[in-house]
Amino acid sequence: MVSQFPVQASPFFGRTQSLADVCARLANPDCRLLTLTGTGGCGKTRLAAQAAEVSQTLFAHGIYFVGLQSLSSGELLVPTIAHALDISFYGAMSPQQQLYERLHNQSILLVLDNFEHLLDNASFISDLLANAPYVKVLVTSRETLNLREEWLYPLKGMQMPLSVYSSKLEDYEAVQFFLYHARRMQPNFSLEDNFKAVIRICQVAEGLPLALELAASWLKGLSAEQIASQIQSNLDFLTTTVRNVEERHRSMRAVFDQSWNLLCEEEQSAFAKLSIFRGGFDHEAAERVAGADLPMLIALVEKSLIQTATAVHFDIHELLRQYGAQKLEASDDTETTLARYSQYFAQRMQLYDIALKQPEQLKVIQEIEDNFDNIRQAWNWSVRNRHVENLHAMLDSLYLFGYLRSRYREIIAMFEQGLEISAINTPLMGRLLARRWGYLHWVYQEDYEKPFASIEQSQEIALAANDQYETAFCYLIKSFAFIGMQRYAEALPSLQASLELFEAVDDPYYVSWVLHRLGYVYYNLNEPDEANTYTEQSLALARITHNRATLVTCLLNLGSYCLKNSQYIKGQIYIEESLHVATEAGHHGQTAHALSLLALSAFFQADYAACRAYVHRSQAINENLRPQIFQPYNQSLLILLACVDEDYTEGVRISGSGKHHTIDKMGFQLFYWAMAALSCGLGNHAEARGYLEKLFHVSDPDVTSVTTIWIVPTVVYLLAESKPEKAVELLAWVLTYEDLALGWVRQWSLFEHLQLQLQDKMVVDSYHIHWQQGSELSKRAVEAYVSHEFRALSDEAAAPLNPILTPRESEILLLLAGGLTNPQIAKQLFIGAGTVKTHTLSIYRKLDVANRAQAIIRAQQLGLLPGQRIQ
Repeated sequence: MVSQFPVQASPFFGRTQSLADVCARLANPDCRLLTLTGTGGCGKTRLAAQAAEVSQTLFAHGIYFVGLQSLSSGELLVPTIAHALDISFYGAMSPQQQLYERLHNQSILLVLDNFEHLLDNASFISDLLANAPYVKVLVTSRETLNLREEWLYPLKGMQMPLSVYSSKLEDYEAVQFFLYHARRMQPNFSLEDNFKAVIRICQVAEGLPLALELAASWLKGLSAEQIASQIQSNLDFLTTTVRNVEERHRSMRAVFDQSWNLLCEEEQSAFAKLSIFRGGFDHEAAERVAGADLPMLIALVEKSLIQTATAVHFDIHELLRQYGAQKLEASDDTETTLARYSQYFAQRMQLYDIALKQPEQLKVIQEIEDNFDNIRQAWNWSVRNRHVENLHAMLDSLYLFGYLRSRYREIIAMFEQGLEISAINTPLMGRLLARRWGYLHWVYQEDYEKPFASIEQSQEIALAANDQYETAFCYLIKSFAFIGMQRYAEALPSLQASLELFEAVDDPYYVSWVLHRLGYVYYNLNEPDEANTYTEQSLALARITHNRATLVTCLLNLGSYCLKNSQYIKGQIYIEESLHVATEAGHHGQTAHALSLLALSAFFQADYAACRAYVHRSQAINENLRPQIFQPYNQSLLILLACVDEDYTEGVRISGSGKHHTIDKMGFQLFYWAMAALSCGLGNHAEARGYLEKLFHVSDPDVTSVTTIWIVPTVVYLLAESKPEKAVELLAWVLTYEDLALGWVRQWSLFEHLQLQLQDKMVVDSYHIHWQQGSELSKRAVEAYVSHEFRALSDEAAAPLNPILTPRESEILLLLAGGLTNPQIAKQLFIGAGTVKTHTLSIYRKLDVANRAQAIIRAQQLGLLPGQRIQ
């Protein structure tokens, strides 16, 4: 028997796991009192009713629902339950005792709905269970009963998509629930057309069923996008005019008012102040900012006003946070609380600055991650209120965190906010300028004039203040900019100065940074002995100082060097360690780079399946990084794999699938190698030659040995028509030279066909003579020939501007470098402005850049402008 439950206006949606959990507890003989807790509107009553219906076979004498919302006093509890059970009282025995006797041998489930305002009478339930051993009680309440017999089941919002990139949206409970109510208002409501707005609504409502239903009711007159915007900022928007909805569920404010009225004055004050927090808080922050100690937090958890996100972290539902913020505003205590809040997080970040350079770095990074929304709000408040001391305290740890977690753009935006008010404090301005541009090396490759001026300004401020640490930092940042422009020789003096100063102030963490940058610069200056010395020093210091970011970078540099020198197994070992450390540290950029290098190592070892798998893993991470610095590695390898498969259409598609920006010379070399190979597969000799010449430009001053190994097959293809004898010699060298990196050539049938063509073209004896000569060539001889054949001269009188650019594109490139606008170029060349734009976009595509400034810099780097030499 199931007593009369409240009539449900809608079907039961989702809650699959919650329903299973509650039913399992009801079936457990040890669980006799189960309390479903949660904020108002989360669906406690609906879940209780559904669980009771599913579990009815467990209770021989029935299931009874008792609604307690209307009870004004705990004295009415016994008669209300008796009425629901159709029990009448007679005689002198107390009604309570008569109830116990009637239920003593009864196997029933008693559902007591909305118990939160009757907590003073909770002991009645304990007595009932003691006197009626076969009775189970299922309670719904915003607050726990705090009885020894009680089992708790906290209920939160329905399962919802975490981002706009979530797939299979209709599988999410919150989306299902919203769609049901949306289509009651708009029969043809389309999830496909409104998916972003629906996700935002579900997220702001945090899956709260009542909030979702109230939001959907507005579709009678508003779009989903308008509803999403409203509920993010206006709690009172979530209301309904439906006549037959009980008063307590007619708005979210009415729901929350009920919970608020159950709090004592101290609890109300604490909850209002806790609404300051964004993204949650721990108990230390709660006590320092809101005066809410651990017992107070537990009390608010038990009242379903805050939630336990983890064992040490608490959260407030976004709608409840809005409600609390309004209560705080009404008390005129918002600014005082924000000031205390901002000072607390500033002090915390100052402590983190030291800890980020210590063994507990990973723990600290996660703590900052957990509190990042709070830290950002504290920074913003300090900027608005010009609280310089707070900004100084937060600066260094924010910089390190942004680098270690690849949060470049967010931190740059915060620093730029600070720069808007930094004129009030010169030292702050200097520190902000240096750190804002400190991400230049990783993020931007555009106009370097502004960052240089800013870095020089910050350096002058540091020197005037005789601040050795800041001066050392400025020298380091200046070297980053030089490296970004591939002006490696000019980076050396700045790095040496930075090293001396960081050693003087005894900061081994940054000493390690500078050493690995010195190693990187010497690699690019083709001084491998110096490079290895500095990199090994940096690696050893990074291990001692637990500098994981530098440790990973050193391992990656050593791994790259090994790959370039045909030490594939040794390189793979370095790179696999770097992947482990980067993954553990959560550094997404370094993880993506390590995966790309492992893909390259697999390609060189002819393990093409592993190569493709590593590429896809790297790409999955790269898609969320801005900029995608190491994207050229992945694109290049996919292009080469397409060539091996002779799927040139796929190769062309991949080559145009994204920008190829990189500050990594090896990335340029890989991309130009892949594009030269693809051009050969497409039979485009001119483009293949052009890409090889570009490769040699970025390999200045001397092409490395491994790069020669990469490109010799392409050279063979280009010489086959004009110099078949030389082509045979080089092909013999390629197919007989013992280096795994040439294995891809043997897999590509293009070269099998090319060998047959050369045999047909030449006299047999001549072919065999040249083949024998080629197989006996030294690598040095091959390098010398290839360099002589394909390195374009870099002075003005030598090579054409760019064999890939058309004459008109070359002409427009010169005018762009001269500072002319598109209309001015159109006027000078007697062509339309639209035509100029078309040519300009083509130039950008061919130079792998995104705008005019990048095109000019890239042209200068590649020696494509008269009077310009490669830097």
